[in-house]
Amino acid sequence: MPERSASLFVYGTLLPGHGNHARIVEHVRQIRPGTTQGILLDLGAFPALVHGNGIVKGMLLDVDTEAIRITDYIEGCHADRTRSLYVREKVEVDLGDGDNVTAWTYFFANPDRIKGYPRLTVGEVDGLTIFAWPSE
Repeated sequence: MPERSASLFVYGTLLPGHGNHARIVEHVRQIRPGTTQGILLDLGAFPALVHGNGIVKGMLLDVDTEAIRITDYIEGCHADRTRSLYVREKVEVDLGDGDNVTAWTYFFANPDRIKGYPRLTVGEVDGLTIFAWPSE
């Protein structure tokens, strides 16, 4: 039997209150704050998540699988990675209450192309940089 629900960690325009959230809101069952590992870069109108040693603030969305199809389209995520703007990967999301959840999120597909972009740093904890968009 196919999966009917999924967990999705969002950190940019898919966040509640931002432009692309309205495109999936009817598929969202629950929203909880969380963090994952990585670095957020400022691409102007939207952020880009890349692998790295930092903490990224965002929201964990419990969604039906139709939301994943829609967000793949929004994020330019294709089966052919060379044509993708973002790629969907599994990450561990810390919910801050001792619980961790495995969820999908979107990483920038070609991080070498954005190395010089500014980081969306909002603080530091235990020697790790904290990132969020928009900058708090």
